[in-house]
Amino acid sequence: MPWTISYVIRKRMQLDSYNELPKEKRPPDHMIWWGIPEEIDDWFDKVLGTKNKNSEHDIVLEIDPREIE
Repeated sequence: MPWTISYVIRKRMQLDSYNELPKEKRPPDHMIWWGIPEEIDDWFDKVLGTKNKNSEHDIVLEIDPREIE
């Protein structure tokens, strides 16, 4: 019984946080109830555009601060 109560409370908090988003940016109901967390993370990355924006053609230079004079 305590696990059920804990699940209901966590799921309610999750739903409340999703309701703060605009309707077009909320995950679909089937993903909320039957999806895995990774699916929801991928959904938000795709919809909100928070995924790594570096393409394969971008160059990333890492500079060690000790090498700067």
